[in-house]
Amino acid sequence: MAIHEIMAQGGHRRLIAVQERTSGLRAWIALHYVARGPAYGGIRVWSYRSEREAIADALRLARAMTYKCVLAGVRGGGAKAVVLADEITDRAAAMTELGREIEALGGAFQAGPDVGFTEADGRALAKVTRHLAHHAESGGGGLRPAGEATAEGAEWGIRAALREVGVADPRGTRIAIQGLGSVGFSLAQRMLAAGASVLGADLKAERTERAAKIGVEICDPTTIAESECDVYAPAALGGVVHDVTVSRLRARVVAGVANNPLSSDAQAEQLAARGILFVPDFVLNAGALIEGAGHATDGRTDYAADLRRIGDTVARVMARARREGVTPLAAARAMAEEILAAERGSEEAVVAGAPAG
Repeated sequence: MAIHEIMAQGGHRRLIAVQERTSGLRAWIALHYVARGPAYGGIRVWSYRSEREAIADALRLARAMTYKCVLAGVRGGGAKAVVLADEITDRAAAMTELGREIEALGGAFQAGPDVGFTEADGRALAKVTRHLAHHAESGGGGLRPAGEATAEGAEWGIRAALREVGVADPRGTRIAIQGLGSVGFSLAQRMLAAGASVLGADLKAERTERAAKIGVEICDPTTIAESECDVYAPAALGGVVHDVTVSRLRARVVAGVANNPLSSDAQAEQLAARGILFVPDFVLNAGALIEGAGHATDGRTDYAADLRRIGDTVARVMARARREGVTPLAAARAMAEEILAAERGSEEAVVAGAPAG
């Protein structure tokens, strides 16, 4: 299928190719929906097997970001930048060039960190663009690190999901977190503080060592999905919940802390068939978006009440899924599309009622 056809099917507005020979920069910026304000999305630096795979990732993530904005009450749409990590020869220069491209968009793309993006990358971009929120791991403009905001919102969503399966409180539950980077480690801290026991895994030894010091039980990354637990929370890369994973899961809830944890929509149906509750990622992991977008708009730094409402949104999604006999993924997408359709209808009504002139 041609790229324009893929974009048309997903409702994407723009796909921008970026390259700079000296630094080895090769990147794609996808803007999904721009009619309701700036397009928000992270910058992912990753080793893709092909350029087409990178494009597909950018388009898929940008669309999910639109749904995330809509359901989180953020006035904006979705975007994503993906950088082909294996092509870079001078990383600082490459990020500076990418920053210039983002700045040239005039605020249409409001960027943030994603997988593979480092604090040094954030510093390089921040020198040349004003449109970068949550500067990597150090926060930015008075904000705390993005991982902490994402984890706080995810905790409230996980609490709501546990209530859906009959568990009133996280105390005494068992949470398995795959990926102990900034988000996974912060989520582990929060769930331990809530009285849960936490099982964690990561490919990087320094991360598992740090997590073990706060009481996380460390296990093999290749088997954590098979651990008996109340909640399995993929918090690193997407696509880790596939056909084999679903067949081996022993969790009551799969919490999409990472973006696109399902390898395809088919897994949502498979999880439902096994009686496992899936919490869609674009509902659960909106914390950093809420803080970054809000701070850019009004300069606040306290978003506790806003993040707590993620739990309310999860509860509404689950109630609709139950009522209509569909998966939570289908229910969440339908809710987002209905909001977008209502907004388009209101805008059309205003235009139709405007005086000729």
